[in-house]
Amino acid sequence: MRYPSLLLPAAAFAAYAVLAFATGNYLNEADSDARLLGALFALDHTAWLLDPWHKPVLTTLIAGVLLFGGGAVGVKLVQAALAAATLALVRAAALRFGARERETLLAVALAGLAPFWVRGVASALTETSCALFLALALWLWSRERFALSALATSFAFLARFDAVFFWAAWTPFLVRKRSWAGLAALPAAPVLWHLAGWAATGNARFLLANQPHPWGHSHYGSGPWWTFVALLPVAAGALVVPAAAGVKRAPRIAAVVCAAVVAGHSVLWTAGILGSYGMPRYLVTIVPALALLGAFGFEAVRGAARPALFAVAAAAALFVAWYRPVTFHGAQAIAYRGIVTDHPTVARLAGGDWRRPDQWRTLPPGTHVAWESSLGPTGTFSSIPADRLELEFSAVLPPEFPWEKRWEGRIYRLK
Repeated sequence: MRYPSLLLPAAAFAAYAVLAFATGNYLNEADSDARLLGALFALDHTAWLLDPWHKPVLTTLIAGVLLFGGGAVGVKLVQAALAAATLALVRAAALRFGARERETLLAVALAGLAPFWVRGVASALTETSCALFLALALWLWSRERFALSALATSFAFLARFDAVFFWAAWTPFLVRKRSWAGLAALPAAPVLWHLAGWAATGNARFLLANQPHPWGHSHYGSGPWWTFVALLPVAAGALVVPAAAGVKRAPRIAAVVCAAVVAGHSVLWTAGILGSYGMPRYLVTIVPALALLGAFGFEAVRGAARPALFAVAAAAALFVAWYRPVTFHGAQAIAYRGIVTDHPTVARLAGGDWRRPDQWRTLPPGTHVAWESSLGPTGTFSSIPADRLELEFSAVLPPEFPWEKRWEGRIYRLK
């Protein structure tokens, strides 16, 4: 049976739209709230659309949603559209590479249920938009448009800095194809981004000066070399089974880009540099490549194994849609309108007027200031002298799952 090309993205978007409305005002971590607040700021400060931490692609899309009166649900509908388009491109690429349609649809469906893929849709995070560029690059490669494929990986850099790992994967294949135009295209988008930032801010060192993480260390620390290998099943869920089975039969570029991203993040995290952190959501960027591998590996998954994989994937996706971390419940508990806070989730839930604690000198007595434990004992809150603070409210939430920590939040009044 031949499925119309538009049926897959339409069905995916419909499912993700339900997710967007079902999760409502919830965005699944503080970085999501920070990006939404950053896009809100960019409506009045246009140069902020180019900010290297927030990233131009998603910041521009979110700003467009906010400009037309949308909120968190509108942002997630944009993410739903990006995710649906990504899955459609993966399907098209897999078929052109020679995969069977049934196995391709199964792999793409499993990718669409991957835990952190679903989590990314219900967010304002950049991994989904970066994955779209990777899917586009793979589709263009399947059509032997090598230079345009390289250009797609170049523009992925405007979605996430992870694109440097895509370039590392693409380079030997471009050399092998003697695509010198493709090699020249790899740095095109960052150069354009830098020039645009220079023009907007007058800073000739725009990208270097605004690089959001220190070069020589990470305030997140470091971890063992195998962290991201272990996190791959957490991020991609049941998709890793057909993907592993398809490594030998799928186009080699799909396996190489997966290896490059996992290895690249492993090096940064083990060395403790460039702000790297051992977060499974970083691996969402390679879900398109994993799905392409899975399209060639699903033939090895037979009998009861197929429904078992989908049962596991569906259960994980439903859990992700239902789950609210203890930090979010805590932010809800202290998100009073007008409160001064370090935390973007508290700021957004309190109305989006983000005033930081380091402004305490200009604030009148009686102003409410929040402290919460997920930021630790430091932060701008520590700049306020203890004799200027009067504790007014305290809340403690115990962890509900093994990966969570005890959360504590306090509201102080400025004397």
